[in-house]
Amino acid sequence: MFYIKERNEWLGKQLLRADSDVMFAGVVTGHQPGEVWVNDLARPSWALVWSGGLEGFCFMGNPLTLPPQDGFESFIDGGIIPFLKEKGIRCFEFSAEGEAWVPALYDVLGSRDLQESYQYVYKSDPPAWRHSADGNPAVPEPFRAVRLDARQLHEWELDRVENGDFLIRYVEQYWGTLSNFLDEGFGYAALTDGNAIAGLAVSSAKFGMTRAIGVETLEDYRRLGLSSSLVKLLLNDFHNHGITAWWDCMESNIASQKTAEKAGLTRSHRYKINWFTF
Repeated sequence: MFYIKERNEWLGKQLLRADSDVMFAGVVTGHQPGEVWVNDLARPSWALVWSGGLEGFCFMGNPLTLPPQDGFESFIDGGIIPFLKEKGIRCFEFSAEGEAWVPALYDVLGSRDLQESYQYVYKSDPPAWRHSADGNPAVPEPFRAVRLDARQLHEWELDRVENGDFLIRYVEQYWGTLSNFLDEGFGYAALTDGNAIAGLAVSSAKFGMTRAIGVETLEDYRRLGLSSSLVKLLLNDFHNHGITAWWDCMESNIASQKTAEKAGLTRSHRYKINWFTF
C-alpha cells in the first residue's frame, strides 16, 4: 500500500462513485482533512481512506484487487495501527462501499473479533423538503440565528463571542481551517441573548453537489428545537444552490433520526460499520 499526498479530483475519478459517502469522498478529492492509502500510485483501483472529521476509515474502490491476507494484515499491523496509536485511538473502525467488499474484508480481517453496527443515511427529498421547510424557519425564542459566512464573522468578531472557540474547533475538525469552510461551506449558529453559541448546523463535507450536515447543540440547550430549526435554515441555503443534503447517524441514535425527519429529510439507506480494538 502507498500513502498518497496529492488528494484531488483526478484521484476521485479513479476511486469514487456517484453515491460515494460524502465524508470520505471529500477527503479523496482534497476538500476535507484526512489521509489516503492506495494500492497503486499510477492507477489506483482501491483505497483505504481516513476521515479526520469522523476519525474512522472507509474502503473505497474495487475490492477484487485486495492483496493476499498476510500482506494486508502486515499493512494494518505495521502502518495503520501505529497511525491510530499516535492519535491515542485504540480501535480500528471502518466501513466499505458496496456489498462486494464484505466477503473480501472478512477474509482478511475476520480473525480480529470484529464488532458491528449500522448507520442510517438521510437525504433531502425536494418535494418533502419544500413541504416541511415552512419558508424561512426561525429558531425558538429567546435564541437568534446567524449565518456563518465571512461577512458575519467579520462583524461578529469571534474573540468577543463567549465560546467562539467551540465554533472554531468544530469547523476545523471537518474542514481543516476556518478559511476552507468560509470558501466552500454553509452554516448557521444559534446564539443566546448573552451572545454565546448554543448550537451549530454546518455543511461538514462536500462531494459534487452533495453536502454532509454536521449538527452540534451544547448540552444545556438540547431538546429546545434548535437543531431542527438550524438544519431547516441550512436546507434553505442548500435548496437555493441546488445542493443535496446528506445526514449520517447511528442506528441507535433515535434523537438524531427524529431531528433529520423533522427537518424534512428522507431515509436513503443504511450501511455497516465494523471495528476491532487493539
